[in-house]
Amino acid sequence: MAIKSNFPDRLQVRLTSSVELIRASLEPYLAWIEEMIGVPLEQTLTLEVDADPGDAVAERLLHGLPLSAGTKSRNRSWHSLIEEWTLPNGGSPRIAVSLQRERRPKTDPVTVWELEWQEIPVALKLRALPRRVVSVNLPAVFPPSELPILESSRHWLIVHCQDAAGLLLMMQRVQNKAERSLGTVSGTIRLEGRYDWDTLVLDSTVSRMVRQDFQLFFQREEWFRKHNLPYRRGYLFYGNPGNGKTAVIRVMAAHPHIKPYALDLSDGDNQSSQLVALFERASRNTPALVILEDLDRAFPTEGKRTRERSVSFQTLLNCLDGVATKDGVITVATANTPECLDQAIVKRPGRFDRVVRFRNPDANLRRQYYLRLNPILTGDEFEIAIEKTNGFSFALLRETYITGAQSAFEQARDVTVADIVEAIELQASGAHEFKTASGAGPGFIPAHLSNPDSSAGSSG
Repeated sequence: MAIKSNFPDRLQVRLTSSVELIRASLEPYLAWIEEMIGVPLEQTLTLEVDADPGDAVAERLLHGLPLSAGTKSRNRSWHSLIEEWTLPNGGSPRIAVSLQRERRPKTDPVTVWELEWQEIPVALKLRALPRRVVSVNLPAVFPPSELPILESSRHWLIVHCQDAAGLLLMMQRVQNKAERSLGTVSGTIRLEGRYDWDTLVLDSTVSRMVRQDFQLFFQREEWFRKHNLPYRRGYLFYGNPGNGKTAVIRVMAAHPHIKPYALDLSDGDNQSSQLVALFERASRNTPALVILEDLDRAFPTEGKRTRERSVSFQTLLNCLDGVATKDGVITVATANTPECLDQAIVKRPGRFDRVVRFRNPDANLRRQYYLRLNPILTGDEFEIAIEKTNGFSFALLRETYITGAQSAFEQARDVTVADIVEAIELQASGAHEFKTASGAGPGFIPAHLSNPDSSAGSSG
């Protein structure tokens, strides 16, 4: 006996647009928002911004709680601007909290809290603005296209039309003092580290072609325009893993005036439209740095043909040529084995202005690197051991130091030259196997920090 289904032959599913979703999320608070700002919603502007003043309100509500340095840094500017704040009647603020262990100079690690304001809107009276501003986190759904269907939240400020320009100027000052973040296709990721080239051990070629060139680029915009040159830059770093390609990129991304963006091209879920969108975002926020790691893994050649991925090779070339970018965008890409790259990437003038090899360090650089880790590493015995590290990458050098230091830790004493020498000899003889993350993703992308290149955090 056939069972008749109650379902229609065709079922249509329609995604709610971001506009409708935002409106539905605001609906319970519309009357309150209009009361706080003093005008109907039609006379306001809704601005999407990165900084969230709700986190500063969360800190005040949880007064006395030890907070992470990052949370306090983000909130400091808002505290100087917020005169008072108001919550909707009957609403209980939801604050996402997480425990962290934070290391501080010359003290033991301490337990601190990270705070993040959630959905409940909060009205803020900010200094120098005549009316309140409403801060709210709202859900947003990416529309169907080549992109996957994603739901996330965005932070918005709802403001009287006449106050919007003043608020944005105020936001500019806040943003200049905010933490560094890395833009990705799905949001932002907090960046650690500072803009300090002296934390790296660089050979003369890398110092000249990357450090000096990068620093001069920001000083010579007028010169580029005067000579009718596009004010863009492209760097391709290549060489064995563990020799500091990622470490150099981290310093570049920490430049105080630059906005960094990254995309994992080897991720099969990423699409051509996402690469174009990333370059477009960078173009709107110049000066910007676009990071594309492991091009040889993302676009390996098969004979004379480059294997196509979900991000098309032609789209990549168009972006590198500046089709989707404006002046002020710097592109930096990495490859372990550049011979696997299509010649259209390597040989075409203008796609990469600087193609720089990151070699295994020579004896002088190996000595500098060890001394950077621990200045006690000197003497004839150590010099003999240095010769045994010939062919080691910076990552291998770091591994030998960690191995030697662990031996000292187990015996509850300070690290000695003998500890490091023993670790070097074990490594050189093959008795201690250095484990690399084969097939690991880009070292700069936090989800793939297992890449050996990322372990050379202070190497060149």
